Amino acid sequence: MYRLFILAKCDLGHAEECGEAIAELDDVSEVYSVTGGHDLLIKVTFDDLQSISDFVQDHLHRIPHLRETETMMSFRVYGQDIGDFVN
Repeated sequence: MYRLFILAKCDLGHAEECGEAIAELDDVSEVYSVTGGHDLLIKVTFDDLQSISDFVQDHLHRIPHLRETETMMSFRVYGQDIGDFVN
């Protein structure tokens, strides 16, 4: 299994719209609004490398107002999520 974390930049004022559209894509586990140099953090999981390429090029990069992405692949998990994120 391949777990990816994708940082995304959106056009000014469109982060919520992009986040909602990305959250509806197959294979997307979670989408977070974040601070700093990026607008969104996207978590996705795949069974094979070709699925990653298909997702990024054929689905993610077609989201309107999504400007830039940076994809990172996780190769090891330390610990587990211990609860829901508190707003």
